[in-house]
Amino acid sequence: MKTLLRAAAITFASTALVAGGAVTTGAVAAPGDSASVTIQPVTLATSKYATTTSVPVSVATSRTNLSSIVATVTVNGVPKADVSLSRFSTLFSYQQAWGAGVVALVNFRETNGQPVAGASNQVNFRYGVNSADGAQIRKVGKKLTFKIKVRYIGANLRPVGIRKVTLQVKRGSKWRTVKKVNLKKNGTKTVKATEKKKRHYRIVVKDTSLYQGTIFQTRNKI
Repeated sequence: MKTLLRAAAITFASTALVAGGAVTTGAVAAPGDSASVTIQPVTLATSKYATTTSVPVSVATSRTNLSSIVATVTVNGVPKADVSLSRFSTLFSYQQAWGAGVVALVNFRETNGQPVAGASNQVNFRYGVNSADGAQIRKVGKKLTFKIKVRYIGANLRPVGIRKVTLQVKRGSKWRTVKKVNLKKNGTKTVKATEKKKRHYRIVVKDTSLYQGTIFQTRNKI
C-alpha cells in the first residue's frame, strides 16, 4: 500500500515578528504631506512556479487628494525595487527574487517625484515550504517505509533542502513522536517503522527565522 503524504499540507499560523520601529524616509516633503504604511507579514512562495506573493498593506495619507504614493522596497536594508501604493488598494506584489528577510518600505513620494514624509513598519518575510513535498508511505504487513522529501522555495525558485523534521503518529486523540529525523542536504531521508494498526501520520516542520513551518498529514489511516 503506497500513500502520498502531501495533499493535506497545513501551514502554521504566521508568527513573523515586527523587527523594529518605523523606518523614516529622510526625504524633504512639502509641508503637511505625509503617509503611513502598515505591512502585514506573509510567507513567500510555496511553489516553484509562483514568482510573486501578494502582500497586504494599509495606507493612510495626510490629505484626501494624495491617494497614491510610490515607495522603495528594502530587504535587510538593501533597496530592491519601487512599488505603487494606494489608499484604495490593499495589496502589492512582492517578487520572490527579492528573497526573505526584514522588509520595509522607504523613500515615499508622489507619482511626480515630490517627496512625502512617512514611515512603514518592518516585517520579517520567510520562505515557504514546497507544498508538493511531504512523504511517500508504503506499508507491508506491519512494516512501514517513509520516503521523506521536505524543501523550501528559495529566492531563485529552486527548492532548498530542510535538514530537520519530526515524524509523528496519532494514537487516540494525541500525536506521538515516532522519530526526529535529520534529513540529507537535499531534504530527503528514508525512515522505517512498525505498526500493526491503521493510523494517521504527519511530518512536522518547525518555524525558523528563514522559512515558515508547516505540517504534512495523511488524509486516511494507513
